[in-house]
Amino acid sequence: MTPSSLVIVTDRGELKAYRVNETPTRGPSLQLVQAFNITDAHGRLVDKLSDLAGRFPVTNGAGAHHGAGSIAERTQLATEMDRRIHKELADQITKIVSSNGKEGWAFAAPAEIHGAIVDLLPAAVRDRIVEHVKSDLVKVEPAKLVSRFRSLQQM
Repeated sequence: MTPSSLVIVTDRGELKAYRVNETPTRGPSLQLVQAFNITDAHGRLVDKLSDLAGRFPVTNGAGAHHGAGSIAERTQLATEMDRRIHKELADQITKIVSSNGKEGWAFAAPAEIHGAIVDLLPAAVRDRIVEHVKSDLVKVEPAKLVSRFRSLQQM
């Protein structure tokens, strides 16, 4: 197995990249190279849309309009926002791997977004992935991250 020189962990709104430093006595350790937040991934959709035009009133049957309106075409808008977030994550990963990932690199993301992000990576970057972990590891501290990747385990 090709050793990982870089570990990238991400979720929908945050990305962290770690350089793998080999220590002869204690094994690999991780050093944070870059952390990146996507502001569009946080918050509710209704808070991001300021225009009330195009909103349909919420009613209790044949009665009058009550409360806030619902957003038209919510699923298409949410899908488009997800696509943009995945593209932004893939672009950031490409920049990080191009400048830091000399050898192979390991990638962790939640199963719901893992495939979408990997599909958006250029072939030259995607082909250097030595390990895929379909789990949300962004909040895991670096010392405990090493145990989550088989490519970082000593043989």
